[in-house]
Amino acid sequence: MATATIKQGAHKLLHRDRSATTDSPPIDNDKCQQEKQFIADFCDNAKPLAPSQIADSPRNKQLATSSHQLRIQDFELIKTLGTGTFARVWLATLAGGSRNSNDCRVFALKILRKTDIIRLKQVEHIRNERRTLAAVAGHPFITTLVTTFSDRDSLYMLLDYCPGGEVFSYLRKAKKFDVDTARFYAAEIVLILEFLHTNQGIAYRDMKPENILIDAEGHLKLVDFGFAKKVDTRETYTLCGTPEYLAPEVIKNSGNPHFFSATQATTLLPLRIQPLIARTCRPWDSRRLVGVWNSRV
Repeated sequence: MATATIKQGAHKLLHRDRSATTDSPPIDNDKCQQEKQFIADFCDNAKPLAPSQIADSPRNKQLATSSHQLRIQDFELIKTLGTGTFARVWLATLAGGSRNSNDCRVFALKILRKTDIIRLKQVEHIRNERRTLAAVAGHPFITTLVTTFSDRDSLYMLLDYCPGGEVFSYLRKAKKFDVDTARFYAAEIVLILEFLHTNQGIAYRDMKPENILIDAEGHLKLVDFGFAKKVDTRETYTLCGTPEYLAPEVIKNSGNPHFFSATQATTLLPLRIQPLIARTCRPWDSRRLVGVWNSRV
């Protein structure tokens, strides 16, 4: 049953826009211009919200919606920010806009190839990521999904841009953070996890310095929600995440209904300790995956 559902989703994902090129009505220029204006004005309306306001914010109802008007031609790609197995993230701006990376109208455009998503069986992960980012839009320490659109070959996710880069890159250069800096970042991570688990019932499941960016004001932004899962109070047994940062109960496949107090606390531990020690490798590093698992269990 699950396999059939995934196949149906993959078929729709791959073929939806092929039929759209001939059957769909032409682009509505007025609507397209309205959507581009919303994107251009995003920074003016991008003030962080209190957790209790996120679900009811009128602005958030416009964020993370799927656009049927936008095309890749509406954006100018400036430079590559990062690459993954099936995605590439570009520094981008609206066509004709500023190319200055300090301009608030510069964004991170994540481009995902449909064929790679289907080949690597990542359809559900991409859907989960979009649903999760739509639910948490406006949180000051979580990346904001502005809008999504697609064409025949690719999916596009327009996100706010964090010029500070990855926390991991700073660790690699600085070797370690001082106590006050590590305490500051740890506090923001705890606030992120508390919001996800308590307010949204979401388990993030891939916490690591590589997935934490620093914004223009020096605050953290959590990104990459591909492994996030809505669990509420249920247990989950899926083995996923980055091996070096997996919690013991995940490796043991024992499940855990109290993600914030146990599993994510285990993940937070290396993030809290690693900045205070003079080493650049990941915690409990090992040359072999089995060695990593044994060291965590």
